[in-house]
Amino acid sequence: MRSSGWVATTLVSFASLVIAIPRIPAMPKQPAIEWQPEAGGLHAQAGLVEYFFDQLLDHTDPSCGTFKQRFWFSEDYYKPGGPIILFNAGEEDASGFTGYLQNRTITGAIAYATGGATIVMEHRYWGKSNPFANYTTANMKYLTVYNAVQDYAYFAQNVELPWAAGAKVTPPPTTAWILNGGSYPGSLTAYAKQTFPDLFYAAYATSAPVQICTILRCFAVQCSVARSFGYFIPVAAGAPQNCSTDMMRVITHWDEVMSQGTAAEKSDMMALFGLGNVTHEADASSALIEAPWSWQALGPAVGAHQQFFDFCDMLETNNSVIAGPDGFGVEYATSKWAEWQVAFSKKCAACVVPTSIMTTGKISHGHSLVFSISSSWGTYDGNSSTYTDTQIGFWQDGNPTGPSIVSKQVTAAYWEIQCPLYFPPENGVSVPAEAPVDEINDAYGGWDMTEDHLLFVNGEFDPWRSGTVSSLLPDAPVRQSTDTQPILLIKNGGHCWDMITGTAMANPDTRVVFNQVVATMVNWMDEWHAARA
Repeated sequence: MRSSGWVATTLVSFASLVIAIPRIPAMPKQPAIEWQPEAGGLHAQAGLVEYFFDQLLDHTDPSCGTFKQRFWFSEDYYKPGGPIILFNAGEEDASGFTGYLQNRTITGAIAYATGGATIVMEHRYWGKSNPFANYTTANMKYLTVYNAVQDYAYFAQNVELPWAAGAKVTPPPTTAWILNGGSYPGSLTAYAKQTFPDLFYAAYATSAPVQICTILRCFAVQCSVARSFGYFIPVAAGAPQNCSTDMMRVITHWDEVMSQGTAAEKSDMMALFGLGNVTHEADASSALIEAPWSWQALGPAVGAHQQFFDFCDMLETNNSVIAGPDGFGVEYATSKWAEWQVAFSKKCAACVVPTSIMTTGKISHGHSLVFSISSSWGTYDGNSSTYTDTQIGFWQDGNPTGPSIVSKQVTAAYWEIQCPLYFPPENGVSVPAEAPVDEINDAYGGWDMTEDHLLFVNGEFDPWRSGTVSSLLPDAPVRQSTDTQPILLIKNGGHCWDMITGTAMANPDTRVVFNQVVATMVNWMDEWHAARA
């Protein structure tokens, strides 16, 4: 596998435009814990103090200096001997996640139940934790998974927490630290626990795609081809049958036109979907990914007026008549999907449909119905793109050989062609030609990672399930849940459904898992104290 001059060949970075913890996502049955939510909810808490820690810029070379890493701290629930619960906000400005200090989230709920203190840590390169003022190719070389994982240990061992006067709490491992994260930060949580098993007592990772997959590594093994488009397998399985059936019909029709149609037929099809000014069909095809992508945003309190179900209602309702399991067919579904797409593009005020990435070689953006570039793009899209481009290749693609709800023109190659457009070569530094995924899987274990006191939670229909330890892909191992290495599955669940207390409690299937997670942490802390009595 080709490597890059800007990253270590064995440990490199990881994230994605859509591997993100939703701000409001989301054991034998235990008695419900008496939650006492604090004021402020999920978002920024009034009066909270932000602190800064001198974090190493490069853990392989401390001489590179440090940067200021932002964090928040709460000892509201702390009792002497309790654990420190560390939550990483992941690939976004962490100021919107300070609610994880309180028990309106599962992080705070664990602290409340165990007498612990809570920390929200901002990921390097996001929010106010950016080492550089400018997002140049050279400046991004320290944004790696290796550095992100090492950040946990260096922080835990060296931070001076702002305890109230008189509090005496020693660093780990003499004080129990429990790591917590969902989605990409869930993967980091697992990686950190695997790397530092004696430093961090326990960890809880939800919706964590720990196995990195890419289409460029999959064609040699037939059963692995599903990895590339595995993101959409749970979406198609969990969606209403009539909707997923018609979605596959529309995409099959679209692909037939784009691959076999005349120039006029292609132009007419793109115009129907409001993409008439897009000059390359792959760019237009990627715009149709928005509806399937919206599945990830569904929360435990699933109901009407969520984007994915509004979309399905358009496809499967005709004059108040709801389609049966077989749907209404390709003609009707195509017209309604096109209607939805046009309406979506008008509603998306920040999105413009310019010419084409592939034909102009510029970030113009052919697939800008999905995301946009603005003067502040580096704080999220740019950093996430770099993280994805340089390492994981965790692209969400269409099935290249069979029916799919996403066009087969949306491939890893399509996404990867954009990487050097974001970050062109600079002073001999460039992004890698392909993501060195094997190195990360080998370094941290991927599907095969095993570590005591590491608890995984996954949703049955989470689009990221294929990369988790609950993967159903043919070449994934069948993992068994144990008392020391629990793997819990939320029936009918989606992405990060167990993270927000209120919505988790509102869904019976999620409530069971939420309470089981907290009870497990309580039991493990009881074992911790008993071993030191």
